[in-house]
Amino acid sequence: MEHLDDEDTVDALEDMNAALPTPTGGAAAGMTARREVALQWRHVSMEQQRASGEFAISLGKRRREAGAPVRTVFVSDEHVAKPTLARLLSSEGGPGGGGRGGQLRAKLYLSLLWVCAKQPYDVARPARAWAALLGLPDIETKGVRRVQQALRDLEDRQLVRLQDRGGLPSNVVLLSEKGDQSPYAPPSDVYSRLQANKASSDQLAEHRYFRVPSTLWTKGYIADLTGPGLAMLLALMSERRGQTDPGIWISPARATNRFGFASSTRTDGLTNLRQAGLLTTTRKVVSESGSYIDFARRRSVHEIVEL
Repeated sequence: MEHLDDEDTVDALEDMNAALPTPTGGAAAGMTARREVALQWRHVSMEQQRASGEFAISLGKRRREAGAPVRTVFVSDEHVAKPTLARLLSSEGGPGGGGRGGQLRAKLYLSLLWVCAKQPYDVARPARAWAALLGLPDIETKGVRRVQQALRDLEDRQLVRLQDRGGLPSNVVLLSEKGDQSPYAPPSDVYSRLQANKASSDQLAEHRYFRVPSTLWTKGYIADLTGPGLAMLLALMSERRGQTDPGIWISPARATNRFGFASSTRTDGLTNLRQAGLLTTTRKVVSESGSYIDFARRRSVHEIVEL
């Protein structure tokens, strides 16, 4: 574990406290209606708060502030029929099926991107720690078994490599987001190196990325989200990358063609994000090209909040 100073511990504990239910009375009266609804819906367990705080402290202040770097090709890759995220959530591309198994695979791999951001890009933690971090029920029994199975699924899908340690927690080595069994390297490092070597725009595009804030874990949202909710959060973050306007519009056709999501994933995911207090949706006039002279319609425009 890295050396931690008092500021590291204070910052991480503040993140944990931010996830605690807000007191009733005067403090609650000043909250917005949206926030009140979100807090009523959310159920952040003490185990999840403790685990996320411990993970955050172990990362150190700088990496905690940076969050998890995620390559856009993990979410949308025009060179494949289905990007990695869509394959993780489904039975395609490996064992384990979809449903809860797919949701857990996606959450666990995203969590590994958060935790393994420093060389040698590996981590050895008990399965119960991951189960608590992700808010699984029955942490010590079913939660442990589900995490162990999800790790094996990720290895079969060539996204991690597991190293047995003889009775100790397996060492999990992070591999590339493309699921091609190639070694992992932070996108910022690879992008800078390629840019310095005057690489082509196609080569650079493969390493463009966005960051998922650490508050996804430290405020317990990772436990709140369903598979569709997580999918749409990452899709919206990917689309927002580099934009000054926080509003994002994703049509049903775009959700399918760009991200490989079923129409139900888009609809259910947006609903889940609104329930968790992470999304607001407004109706605005939007054209396909963004131009005022093109034909335009009123669209539902989404904005990520809270994180």
